[in-house]
Amino acid sequence: ALEGGKLKAVWIICTNPSVSLPNANKVEKALQKARFVVVQDISAKSDTLQFADVVLPAAGWLEKEGTMTNSERRITYLNKVVKAPGEALPDYEIICRIARKMGYSGFNYKNAEEVFDEYKQLTQGTNLSIEELTYAQLKELGSVQWPFRNRQGTARLFEDNKFFTANKRANIFGVEPQNESKPPSREYPFILTTGRIRDQWHTMTRTGKVKRLKQHIANPFLEINPEDAEILKIEDDDIVVVENENGRIQVQAKVTHQIRKGVVFLPMHWGKVLSGIDSRTNNLTNDLVDPKSKEPDFKFSTVHVSKYQKPRERIVVTGAGAAALQFIRTYRAKNQEDGILVISKEPHPFYNRVLLPDYIAGLMSWDALQKTSSEEIRSLNIQVKTELSLTGIDSVQQKVSCSNGKSYQYDKLVLATGSSPNVPNKEWMLNHHTYTIRSRFDADSFRSAMEPGQRVLVVGGGLLGLEMAASLLELDVQVTLVNRNPRLMDRQLDNESATLLKDILLEKGVKILFNDELSHLNYTDDRKHQVSFKSGKRLCFDAVVFAIGTKPNIEFAKDVMNTRRGIIVNEHLQTSCDSIYAIGEIAELNGNLFGITAAAEEQANVLANHLLGNPFSEYHGTIPMNILKFPGIDLCSVGLTTIPYGATGFDEVIFIDKSARYYKKCIVKDDVLMGAILMGDKAEFTEFKKLIVEKTELAGLRNKLLRSGKPVEPVIGKLLCSCNNVGAGNIQKAISDGSTQIDAICEATGAGLGCGSCRPEIHKILKEETEAVSNN
Repeated sequence: ALEGGKLKAVWIICTNPSVSLPNANKVEKALQKARFVVVQDISAKSDTLQFADVVLPAAGWLEKEGTMTNSERRITYLNKVVKAPGEALPDYEIICRIARKMGYSGFNYKNAEEVFDEYKQLTQGTNLSIEELTYAQLKELGSVQWPFRNRQGTARLFEDNKFFTANKRANIFGVEPQNESKPPSREYPFILTTGRIRDQWHTMTRTGKVKRLKQHIANPFLEINPEDAEILKIEDDDIVVVENENGRIQVQAKVTHQIRKGVVFLPMHWGKVLSGIDSRTNNLTNDLVDPKSKEPDFKFSTVHVSKYQKPRERIVVTGAGAAALQFIRTYRAKNQEDGILVISKEPHPFYNRVLLPDYIAGLMSWDALQKTSSEEIRSLNIQVKTELSLTGIDSVQQKVSCSNGKSYQYDKLVLATGSSPNVPNKEWMLNHHTYTIRSRFDADSFRSAMEPGQRVLVVGGGLLGLEMAASLLELDVQVTLVNRNPRLMDRQLDNESATLLKDILLEKGVKILFNDELSHLNYTDDRKHQVSFKSGKRLCFDAVVFAIGTKPNIEFAKDVMNTRRGIIVNEHLQTSCDSIYAIGEIAELNGNLFGITAAAEEQANVLANHLLGNPFSEYHGTIPMNILKFPGIDLCSVGLTTIPYGATGFDEVIFIDKSARYYKKCIVKDDVLMGAILMGDKAEFTEFKKLIVEKTELAGLRNKLLRSGKPVEPVIGKLLCSCNNVGAGNIQKAISDGSTQIDAICEATGAGLGCGSCRPEIHKILKEETEAVSNN
């Protein structure tokens, strides 16, 4: 719409000009100045929506009836399969409704067929006519190629060597090169060319939703020739800045001979990202139009390329668990300059809390629980202050206060404070021989007090409680377990597997009280606990261990940043305070907490890469997975364990042998594996986890689920991964077979895919094996 020669209104229909048009920054400025912008789209993620005064929801493919024509001249009938959501309408109906409201005649179409009939008339008398094609014929045939003559489509034009010219001959015109693009210069020495990648379409508002399509290439990249990269000291995966007078972007480098020297390539699909750093290729392209083709200058823009130089910063990390250590390792692999201070509440930082039950049972030494060494800490060049608690945060002055009365300045603050045990009554914890097992102090106190034959009550029937019971059995202690729920591991198992687990535990001598909980705890003069239960039972024990879950340590944060159950973060693990981040058990993303080591380490990697300058480093959650570490019991679950109440379209694939305590179940929806429970052996765990995470369509794999007969790889050498029964020798074998990255080793062996506590040891073996090869 024009008013006085100026643009009055813009109506954008099912396209995304904020990403796809050249010189995108100029496009955005124009849209911001526009008096009235209407955006009509099927996606709520289109970058253009932020400029809209009115948003019109459009129906998508299969949500409307009509026709589609593609580049091979094929016109296809599209049948409506599902009802469009909400108020969404087909594009033609939206246009017609608005036209009628504005008083325009000729828009009284009753259906898609009438629209097609009018379009058909427009082709009448042309060389590409479909005037003979009826809507009924198109429905019956499905698709035809035009021109449509003599009741059939024309598969290929010009086979008779006759062309649509006056003399029926092909007229070929020689054109002088007319490259009007700016030539490379000293300031902008590289030619930038853009294009598509294999699995994405346009700006990914549709294809970006399909996880499988993102497995090939998940993020944008800059292809650069190795000779150019060497001069600029750029290596594969380095973050680079690409800029010219139109704008700048920041992406990872891909050093390859597939691009010629002096030229760089960027795919065009990605728009703005969460951090606000623009990564649109079209920030850089020119809106110069070719005089012949009228195409914008997408293929020839001049740019400057440089390795991203991060400003020096001071990073403070509060907490010294799995998340903190992984963050430091990932960060230091690419940055040695920034100062890093670690504040640890405990005197012993960086140990494996998950393995405390094995330490109590005497199955592992304290040294075996260490995730790092003094040599590595020195090589990581970090300061570690122990036995300090975080008492406050000043987000304005950017400093933290600690229990020693001192404050520490930060540029970036990483909160990794973990969680504390839940206890039903704090006063009970004042009694002697009442424990929660969360630290070395707890474990040492408990171990020194236990003697064979004593009676111990474990409160809690989840993973923590069961693994604690396993440790007590190793100490020849009589174990009673009380669970307020009617089944064990109620969040990780279904009824059938929980029943089988109960039977196994009873056979091992564990007494279990279901649907019950403590009502009173009294410590007597004869050093016994008299325990009263809500059911009315009264029993006597030598010790009580509470293992009923944990709660995030976030009290210090509630007056500073947004919290709920945990500290609320975005996909960069950033809190509501710009310079403060949270990882591990305290980080809450989209209402979810992820309390497993694998999630903590994944978050740590994402955060480290984000702070190092990668705008596409984002965390989107971790598939829940649980592996019970209990001698003689092979049990794990991953993803969904039961079909959601009221849900449709789900199938269960089950194999069970009750007498052998063997149970396996897969949950499938829309030919995608959504979850599994494996009991009796865990041979398929690695394969199933990958299928669930990648959302791979099963196709022929559906018939092989739980029928593979996959042999269990024997443990070679010292047991390293108790989750998946992998030995140090298995790790060495995988390395000698060609796995040289830690993720590849884990994929090949299954180690490190459960609780993740063995990954430091895998890293150590990989380093030793690599150095041995280098020395030889």
